[in-house]
Amino acid sequence: MNRCCAVLLLLAGPLWAAEPQLRVQAILLPGSAVVVGEQLQVQVDVLTDTWFTAAATLPDLKLPGARVQPPNGEAQHTTQVIDGQTFYGMRYTYGITPNVAQHFNVPALTVSAQPGQASAPLSAQSQPLAFDATRPAGFASDEPVLVASALRLSQTLAARDLKVGDSLTRTLTLQADNTPGLSLPPPSAMPINGLRLYPQAPSISNLDDGRGSVTGGQRIDYLVYRVEQGGHYTLPAISVKWWDSRNHRLQVAQWPALTVEAQAISAYTPTYSIEQQHWTLSRQLLLWIASVAVLILAGYLLHALWPRIARTSRKTWAALRWWCRRLRLLPLNPRHEKDFP
Repeated sequence: MNRCCAVLLLLAGPLWAAEPQLRVQAILLPGSAVVVGEQLQVQVDVLTDTWFTAAATLPDLKLPGARVQPPNGEAQHTTQVIDGQTFYGMRYTYGITPNVAQHFNVPALTVSAQPGQASAPLSAQSQPLAFDATRPAGFASDEPVLVASALRLSQTLAARDLKVGDSLTRTLTLQADNTPGLSLPPPSAMPINGLRLYPQAPSISNLDDGRGSVTGGQRIDYLVYRVEQGGHYTLPAISVKWWDSRNHRLQVAQWPALTVEAQAISAYTPTYSIEQQHWTLSRQLLLWIASVAVLILAGYLLHALWPRIARTSRKTWAALRWWCRRLRLLPLNPRHEKDFP
């Protein structure tokens, strides 16, 4: 019996001592041929035959001529059977959007992870990948390329009872599926006689599925116009040319034209208009001239009437002293007793 147990222990020893396996697989989605502006994905599966005690550590990926979006840190769980053996793993995704038409090489990615029952963190590499980006038909060499699987346009206009000096805002919203917000081009706004356009910063963001995965992009542009003269205005239609990655063809979407009416007479009165300033200066000048004239007239009258006023004052004072003596009233101030002899 003891001899049988010893044999079993010898057979199980290599199994206990074996390290778990770590494998890394990478593929390109949807394939190795894309157009400029189209996003493709590098799907990386990190697999082990036991389990993972923590998230895997992936390297930074940089490709000249392309914009790379790293994984968001949240992995999808996956299970695969390789050579009859079950592997459990985590799936990460890089997003790549080529900006130029050229051949791209994706190097091998070195991934480290800590599988269960491993004595130390393990590392493994994926196989290198390559893809080609070409310019879609219908776009000039210097024209921005918008590639999406679907496109949605909407607009609003904030304008009411417009007069000269008022402002109106045309808000243009562009949403695209399967392309990041930074890939969305600005609208081509044409100048309009009588309206002055003031550029505003756009609002650019990514759309997601609520779980952290980017599903598209959104760009909101604000075209603010100031009315410089009254009249009937048409805000022209604005077209957006884009490549339909789902149907592989050129598409054109459009914001329709809008019309507005502005009155020629503005209800807005500047705080310091030229007419008001002229009237203020004229009124101040008239008041100053009138004040000088009043002072001159008062001085002349005082000069002409002063002798008469002086004689009247002396007669009034003499009469007052005479009555005080008759009534035998003594002065309140002893120093002036001489005034009452």
